[in-house]
Amino acid sequence: MASDQQPGQPQPYQPPRYDQQYQPQPYPQQPGPYYPMPQQRQRPIGVTILAILEVLGGILLLFGSLGMFALAALLNTADFMEQLNEMGQQIPQFLIDSGPMLFLILGVVLLVFAIVAFILAWGFLKGKKWAWWLGVIFSVLQIISGAFSLLTSGVSGILSIAIPILILVYLMMASTKAWFNQ
Repeated sequence: MASDQQPGQPQPYQPPRYDQQYQPQPYPQQPGPYYPMPQQRQRPIGVTILAILEVLGGILLLFGSLGMFALAALLNTADFMEQLNEMGQQIPQFLIDSGPMLFLILGVVLLVFAIVAFILAWGFLKGKKWAWWLGVIFSVLQIISGAFSLLTSGVSGILSIAIPILILVYLMMASTKAWFNQ
């Protein structure tokens, strides 16, 4: 009977004989589709460093925003203005009138920048293409801003232009671009 079976076909069930000890047989393996294991992408260490720097910058912007909100609230009180006048600080009336609103607007702008920094850090960590584009755009804007500060501050402005150039060069490297190509 075993000679009738084709190779690879399961054997029909045969009850154990009482004179032999029962040995369970394994179930036959069914052939199935084999899917390759997905490759785990390795994030470049420089991208992780950029994300950490974005988070730190976002935290600083958040504290700056809270400080602007506190200044807006403080400048809105008459007691504070009276104390400044008693100390001999003469503040122009237009600044007294518009100061709280200006600090409030500046606080909102800093808060928006902080949120963008946190979102950009998340995009860096996840390898999102839009995060790469924002990183390139912000680096170019920082280079332009650094060029103006280099003209006004001299040699001390070199750092404000060198760091964005290094970040831009790093973002343009093929290994870094590969992380952001999803």
